[in-house]
Amino acid sequence: MNKKIMTAVMAAMMTVGTMGSTFAAGLGTIDISALLQSHPKFQQTVTTWQKDVQKAQKDFQNEAKKTTDKKAQEALVQKYNAQLNKQRIDLFSPLEKDILAKTKEVKQEKNLDYIVLKGSVVDGQSQDITADVAAKLK
Repeated sequence: MNKKIMTAVMAAMMTVGTMGSTFAAGLGTIDISALLQSHPKFQQTVTTWQKDVQKAQKDFQNEAKKTTDKKAQEALVQKYNAQLNKQRIDLFSPLEKDILAKTKEVKQEKNLDYIVLKGSVVDGQSQDITADVAAKLK
């Protein structure tokens, strides 16, 4: 009886192990930070973003000088933070959308089931497709 149970348990473990490696073959990872930095429009976008930040800081300082009220100054901080956040999203979203589109192309070419961020896979194997996506961005 014990031999039958042990055999069944071993067979189940082998089946799960085989399924796990089948699933792992369909998993790709990307290093989004590296892809963003290698995007052809990244440097231009960063330069624009830096100019936006400098202008916002200057505008904030000019407005903040007009009041000593702490609540009014906090409201100004929130206003400029919200403005900068929106500008950042507007600037970097096209790059992120381009990276996502190229990632989907590589995913289909390599017949992968899932793509996750590099470092997200805790256990098991995945295929790093960062270089493949970066090549499509050029």
